[in-house]
Amino acid sequence: MRLNDWFSSFVPVEAKSDEWEYRKRRIFVSVCFISALYALLYIPQVIWLDYYGALTVIIAFAAVNITLPFLLKRGVHLPLLVNCYIAAMALAETRIMYVSGGVYHTATDPQILAVCCLMALFFLGRKPAIFWFLVGVGIIVTYGVLQAQGVEFVPEFNKDYWLFQTVAATAGHLLIIFMVVNMYDSEKNKALRILKEKNDIIAEEKHRSEELLLNILPAEVMEELKETGKTTARNYDLVTVLFADIKDFTSIVENLSPEELVSGIDEYFETFDRIVGKYGVEKIKTVGDAYICVSGLPVANSNNPVTIVDVGLQMAAAVNELSEKRKNLGQVAFEVRIGIHSGPVVAGVVGVKKFAYDIWGDTVNMAARMQQHGEPGMVNISGTTHDLIKHRFNCVSRGPMMAKHKGMVEMYFVSGKKTPAVAASLA
Repeated sequence: MRLNDWFSSFVPVEAKSDEWEYRKRRIFVSVCFISALYALLYIPQVIWLDYYGALTVIIAFAAVNITLPFLLKRGVHLPLLVNCYIAAMALAETRIMYVSGGVYHTATDPQILAVCCLMALFFLGRKPAIFWFLVGVGIIVTYGVLQAQGVEFVPEFNKDYWLFQTVAATAGHLLIIFMVVNMYDSEKNKALRILKEKNDIIAEEKHRSEELLLNILPAEVMEELKETGKTTARNYDLVTVLFADIKDFTSIVENLSPEELVSGIDEYFETFDRIVGKYGVEKIKTVGDAYICVSGLPVANSNNPVTIVDVGLQMAAAVNELSEKRKNLGQVAFEVRIGIHSGPVVAGVVGVKKFAYDIWGDTVNMAARMQQHGEPGMVNISGTTHDLIKHRFNCVSRGPMMAKHKGMVEMYFVSGKKTPAVAASLA
């Protein structure tokens, strides 16, 4: 078994669900056993130096450190055990300083009191660390004051070995302090790496969520929703709405399997999506076999009638090409009618669950009528839209036509773009 795995075996199972709490407990276990080993390694030196006054302290301190991990394993709270460790450290060093000549004869033992505040800072937080720092300083100052007032603390070992003891103890104390700090730094770096990985995952998921949201809402509306938690419905004085609809869709459905139906519609609508994206037009929604998009919102665009008629012509050409390809493959080819009308609309987000960006107004209804009175492969526009785009496109008048609930409405088929020279002269 690896040493880390052995240390981990002392961590209660319930603590392993929290990564940071799990790490803290594992570090505490390792510090306890390292401290116990460090103390026990002093026994040969104590015997060699006739330093028996410290022997009981060393054995007691090692016993406490060996016991604490087992108490942790039994479910005793970590803060209590950490305070027990620090208290044992402080008491042990107080006693060691007493039998080593206080602070006047040796400066090595006070060093280990630095571990007290380090342990408290790492495991308990800033306030407990300040408390144990003051305790450590208090112990050292107390010995200093007493010695300054003439109280003598007679070393209980051969003074000839002071130099050796000073060097050995200083090296050992610095080593254990370094090990504690190094373990803290190592675990901190691991935690930061894990945090970075999690943040990267969160950032990636956020990016994916925003991309999905952009498939539902315009970018400007999405930003407003992110910043304020809500969106405001807006009036637009002039936009141009396009309806595209599959002719005789109901009868076609009866002869197709669900897979053929969905894949067929998807192929046509994916083509429309690419065209709409190319021209910066806002796709509103698809309803069954109908595809609805609009130019001129959420960012106002005075050239929106020209833009959307361009889109309509591109769609009509794409439908002809796609239908020819599907026929050659023995697949069902759809015929699509396209209708366009320009005018005012209201746009906004509706719903709380599965919310959607939508548009309302008579302009929307009129665009739907243009589609209903259109012909497959042709772009049918209203007289209103014709007046806005006639300088850029060749149009064929269909005369006034009866539209449901609208009465007689002027309609035109768009036959293509005018030449640049002609368009310029009419502009």
